[in-house]
Amino acid sequence: MEILLPIIMTQTELFPTHSDTYGICELFCGAGGMGSGFANHFTISQAIDIKPEAVQTYQANHPETQTIKKDISILSGATNDFTGITGIIGGPPCQAWSRRNIKQDPDDPRRLLVNDFMRLVSEIKPDFFVLENVVGTPKDIKIAISDQSKHLEYHTRSTCLKASDHGAAQTRPRWVVIGSKTKIPDIKKYPAITVNDAFSPITHNWGYMKSNITTVARFKTASTTDWQPMNGKYKNMIRLTGTTPAPTVVNPKKVYMIHPAEDRNITLAEAAALQGFPPDYIWKGTESQIGQMIANAMPSQLASAIAESISKTYIG
Repeated sequence: MEILLPIIMTQTELFPTHSDTYGICELFCGAGGMGSGFANHFTISQAIDIKPEAVQTYQANHPETQTIKKDISILSGATNDFTGITGIIGGPPCQAWSRRNIKQDPDDPRRLLVNDFMRLVSEIKPDFFVLENVVGTPKDIKIAISDQSKHLEYHTRSTCLKASDHGAAQTRPRWVVIGSKTKIPDIKKYPAITVNDAFSPITHNWGYMKSNITTVARFKTASTTDWQPMNGKYKNMIRLTGTTPAPTVVNPKKVYMIHPAEDRNITLAEAAALQGFPPDYIWKGTESQIGQMIANAMPSQLASAIAESISKTYIG
């Protein structure tokens, strides 16, 4: 399945600096939300993910990048897997610690992937790295990663950032760790994009969710101030407000984010717009796979703001 997606532009015009000197590797690349933001400032040399639909989507949109389907845990910086890489970015799968994961498994193997990220940092020794994940990542994990970063002699910033503070169309909070061989400047803030602004460039609205009459009737009662249950106790429904940023974007195939002016769930095109993907983005996979890739992505505007702060250190 190939879908051309006309959605809101990333903030390339706001970020004019770019470096071909620093080769970036994006681990757990997914569909490329983080990479799209960093590509405003750096060359993404490699992108790696284990899921074929993610690799195909990334490759379709970033043909200049060597996109690889690999298990991160079997790669090593001690071999030739990462030649010429001077920066590492990535967001290991966050489902193990997500607040919306009501069946958290303490033995979930995805919990170990942050360790693989830091193992590769220690082996490759890049000039800088950026690790992002959910704010609900356990405190002991956050402390361990900060301590390890400092042990590897990186200047380290571990902080929680709200995407809408950095030009995104959603309030999505993310825990971010930046490690750098030089001092880390503040991450610049930009005005948020509203839901209406994010939706306005969409000319081909695709990925509609089918709902029965009873469900549509429940949509009419959706609150704009807080998540509420569609049925039972699980809070999985909210109505968006057109004049403000959206809350954290989730998979529209699983959760109800009601359109500001219509009694329906938002489309996949609208969810992708809220994540800040470029207007000509190509999606590969089934709609269920695309919905999950969109939900997993880092808002590109937030990624671009982080990349800008790093680029000013290394590029000037």
